[in-house]
Amino acid sequence: MFKTYDQILMELLTSLRSNTGITDLQPGSLAYTIMAVVARGLRGLWFMLEQVVKLFFVSTSYGTFLERRCNERGVFRKLGTVATGTVRFTRTSPSPISTNLKQGTLLATMDGKIEFAVTTDINLPLGWTSVAVPVACLTIGKVGNLATGTALQVVGIAVVGVQNVSVEALSGGVDTESDGELRARYLFTIQNPQNGGTAADYLVWAMEVQGVVHAIPLPLSRGPGTVDVVVSDGSIPPDALVKAVSDHIQTKRPVGADVKVIKPDQHTIDVTATVTAMTGYALSTLDTQVKQAITTYLSNVPIGGVVRFTGIIQAAMSVPGVLDFNLTAPAANIQLSNTELAVPGLLDVA
Repeated sequence: MFKTYDQILMELLTSLRSNTGITDLQPGSLAYTIMAVVARGLRGLWFMLEQVVKLFFVSTSYGTFLERRCNERGVFRKLGTVATGTVRFTRTSPSPISTNLKQGTLLATMDGKIEFAVTTDINLPLGWTSVAVPVACLTIGKVGNLATGTALQVVGIAVVGVQNVSVEALSGGVDTESDGELRARYLFTIQNPQNGGTAADYLVWAMEVQGVVHAIPLPLSRGPGTVDVVVSDGSIPPDALVKAVSDHIQTKRPVGADVKVIKPDQHTIDVTATVTAMTGYALSTLDTQVKQAITTYLSNVPIGGVVRFTGIIQAAMSVPGVLDFNLTAPAANIQLSNTELAVPGLLDVA
C-alpha cells in the first residue's frame, strides 16, 4: 500500500521520460539528481501517512495516541501506585539514647537503585532494640514491593543507634498500565459490551478501578442473584481498594444483584533453592536480587492461575550474575483455586 523510495523514484523518472523526452536519466545526471531529491521528500510524506494509519487503529497505536482512542470509549489508562508498608530498624543491644527519626528520612536498597522515604516522625526511645517504621517508595510501580527481609541502608546522614534496616512488609506498588495492557483491556471492553451483568461485565467493571491488577468474577457463588468478585493489586489488596471496587461496581450492577467484592485467599509459596554465582559476583548480593525476582514473578501470577516451577527458575536465572539455580521446592506446578492468590512465603535461597 505504501511506496518505498525506489518505487517513487522510478515512477518520477518514468513520468519525466514519457512527458518531456529527456533521455539522460542515468545516476549522476542533473535530471536524476533532482528527481532523487524529490523522491526522498515524497517518501517522508508517505512515511508520515503510514504512521497516521497505524495510529488510527488501536491494534497498532501507541502512547498518547492510543490513550486518545481508548478515551473515546471511556477506557482510561490506569496510573501506577507506590509501594507502602513498614521496615524494621534493629540493633543488637538496647540503645543508650533516644533518637527522633524525621519524616522524609531516606532509605535505599543496598545497590542504591530503589529509594524509600519515612512517612511520619518516629521516636526511637531509650532502650529500643527493634522499631517498625512506616515508609513509601519514591518510585511508582511494583519495583517497590520488596521481599520481607530485604536489607536496606540509610541514605545521607546516619541515624544514631541504627545498626540494621530490613523490609518487614512492603506492598501495593502497581506499575502504570502499559500500552499492551491498555490495548488488551480496551479490546476486551468493546468486544464484550455490557449485557445486563454478565461475568464479563463484572470483570470489566473491576478492572476499571485504579490499582486493580487481577480480578475474577464468581457468578452464583452464594446462590441465585449473587456475584462475588475477587480482586488483587498483585498482592493481597488493602481494604481501601476492595471498597473502591465495591463502590464502583455498585454504580454499574443490575438492580437487585447481590454483589460482594472480596480479597483472594492467600496461598503461601515457600521456595527452597541454591544459587551458583558467576565469577565476580557476591552471593550475598545475588541472594537479595533472586528473592526479589521470585517475588515479582509471583505477583504476576493471576488469581486462580498456575505457579510454575519453571517460572521461578526463569525469574531467578534472569538476575545478572546467576550462573545456576537449583530449585528444590516447589518441585511441581501449583494450581491455585479461583479464589487463591500466590504470595511469597519462606524464600530460602542460599
